[in-house]
Amino acid sequence: MIQLKATFPNADHALWPGQSWTWPSRCQESAVIVPAQAVLNGQKGTYVFVVKPDSTAEARPVKIGRRMARRVTIEKGVAAGERVVTDGQLRIVPGGRVDPKPQKTS
Repeated sequence: MIQLKATFPNADHALWPGQSWTWPSRCQESAVIVPAQAVLNGQKGTYVFVVKPDSTAEARPVKIGRRMARRVTIEKGVAAGERVVTDGQLRIVPGGRVDPKPQKTS
């Protein structure tokens, strides 16, 4: 373990003074990463709602990997470039239409 002191931008307030952070011990190339709030727990395990090209939702089981602050790596179940639902999952049913909103930038 090493201790560092640095100054850097923290616009999204992901880190707070005195908070410790663990540096990943290994790198994973070509990982699929989704916001942690997209991953749900159900009776059959973890899943996400994927938005299909026809704007309908599909509940898809996933195998999660590492958790990093507010993001999760997906080892199996979601491909790169697929859109996942991050808000309002309680109002979604598999096969139901969804109305994607633009991603918030701040």
